[in-house]
Amino acid sequence: DYALWRNGGIVLSSLTSSHTYESWVSRLLGGTGSVYTALEDDLQEGSCWRLPGRLGQIAIAFRDIVRVTHIMVDHIPVGLTNATESAPRKLLLWGMVDGKDNLVKYHSLRNSATGTLRELLTARTAPGLSRGMPFIPLVRFDYNIHATNHTQLFPILDSVAATGMDFGVVVLEILDNWGGELTCLYRVGIYGE
Repeated sequence: DYALWRNGGIVLSSLTSSHTYESWVSRLLGGTGSVYTALEDDLQEGSCWRLPGRLGQIAIAFRDIVRVTHIMVDHIPVGLTNATESAPRKLLLWGMVDGKDNLVKYHSLRNSATGTLRELLTARTAPGLSRGMPFIPLVRFDYNIHATNHTQLFPILDSVAATGMDFGVVVLEILDNWGGELTCLYRVGIYGE
């Protein structure tokens, strides 16, 4: 897991939502609401990155350049919490394109995109906070809070994987949650080679 804090994953604050929900309730539960909580493997109730509302993004830089294959999202199991509405629901993972070889692959892919990738590129070209950097959508997915397994793994789009592009930074955009006034991201993991 390249996003894990102890494996060298760090949050890039310039590409991460700056708002964090911090209340007396979250402090009472022992969670800080810090964005770094999403890069730790501690699944205790309240120990999550809290965002006011339904939207936000986290940018993660890796210690090494990674050919991303999957993203993992984890939430506290439904049987252990009543706060299922705060779980993220609709998400989009972006890869920041850097380096000459990757830029060539990026432009070629944008020009020949079909299916889901074309649909994503037509709708948007970058996450909400992009600082003018080029991004490619890696996968759009729904986290199912009602699934049997609370740890869910999603492969990146085949068309992007086939290019062999590698990334030093990814951005996970939270586009909606399960109906809550705030969103809790307990854990995100990035896998690859």
